[in-house]
Amino acid sequence: MLTARKIDAGELLLVSSSLDIRDSVLSDTIVQRNCSLHVHGSVKGTLTIEPGADVLVEGSVDGKIINRGGRLAVQNKPLAECVRVDGPPEDAAGGVLKINLTALASNWDGLAKRTEAECAAVVKADAYGCGIDPITATLAKSGCKTFFVALLDEALKLRTVAPDAAIYVLNGLNPGTADAFRDIDARPVLGSMLEVEEWDAAARAAKEPLPAAIHIDTGMSRHGITADEANALAAKLKSLAFKPRLVMSHFARADEAGEPMTLRQIADFKALAAKFPGTAASLANSAGILAHPDSRFDLVRPGISLYGGRALIEGDNPMKPVVRLDVKIVQVRKAKAGDSVGYGGEFKLSRDSRLAVISAGIGIGAWALIALRSRLPRGRFLVFGAGSAGAIFGCAALAGEVGLVPPVAWFAIVMGAMIGVAAIATRSGRPKPRTA
Repeated sequence: MLTARKIDAGELLLVSSSLDIRDSVLSDTIVQRNCSLHVHGSVKGTLTIEPGADVLVEGSVDGKIINRGGRLAVQNKPLAECVRVDGPPEDAAGGVLKINLTALASNWDGLAKRTEAECAAVVKADAYGCGIDPITATLAKSGCKTFFVALLDEALKLRTVAPDAAIYVLNGLNPGTADAFRDIDARPVLGSMLEVEEWDAAARAAKEPLPAAIHIDTGMSRHGITADEANALAAKLKSLAFKPRLVMSHFARADEAGEPMTLRQIADFKALAAKFPGTAASLANSAGILAHPDSRFDLVRPGISLYGGRALIEGDNPMKPVVRLDVKIVQVRKAKAGDSVGYGGEFKLSRDSRLAVISAGIGIGAWALIALRSRLPRGRFLVFGAGSAGAIFGCAALAGEVGLVPPVAWFAIVMGAMIGVAAIATRSGRPKPRTA
């Protein structure tokens, strides 16, 4: 079966064999006699099916259907049109990164059901590297109405996907960018009095109550106005030309069970938020949603949990895995106890081992060295990036003689349902990740 690229509007798609399209089709399509078509997204144009043809559409068919004696199955999956494939064909790629949009939607829905507050979504850094377009489209279809990004250019991309969403920009208002925010109806998260003053001046000049969020620092010592500044700002709310739609703060240690600082932050924020009557309040991140009900207020902002990451240091992770990374195996080889592997000889084998060399390294974000802290379970083996000294915790089914270059179909799963982000972080020996 052939795999097709995205078919754009105005470009006739003529199917004369078996075709698998992992995207939506925006053009008119003709499936010829005794041929087959599988569309993982939706079909937007006219679909013509000739006798004996077999067509499966996971999304919807929004155009005219002309069926001349073939078979058509339309599944109408709500997330199907969010499916997208980028990059080279699988047989030419060094690896395949798969984002499970159904799991993403399930994670958001599960978090939303934990609270009566509105559940937003943090999609900064290109949706944690998962792709802001498909992630935002999926979450919007799931019911998410409010999104948080880090930068203005991310807000611009998001606006094209979610035209009706409320978009907050966490990094705030850079000097001279007020008009750009206004043009796309994005809301800066104001974290200094200078930003407050500039946004207020912009609202006054536009003669519009431009919306924004006020970020108050309650212990993070990062972005945000001080408690004293918040008190002073609250005292003059009626004189402001802009409209604060949200007052927010950010946890420093909510992922740590029993941490007193978290309780102090909740209490301090509750007192400060009460001085902004009629303004929604937001404090809870992923960890706050899962472990601190008193922090949920009016709006919650999950980030890492949406993508399947662990938000709490202790206990089970209730989130479904969203990201899977399969990397092509270049070679399988034997090595003896005492042999060193990689640059600098940093990794030494404690026993005779079987190694799989994979097509990955620091060029695709694989870090220099992941030291395995425990004995590998049965069926798993050490995987080394061909372009780095990186030892990666891997899992794959191997066959054939060790030492031979494997077929292109051989892949090592270096991240997935069995090997999550948290497992990789733990085995890296690096500090435990903080949540967002």
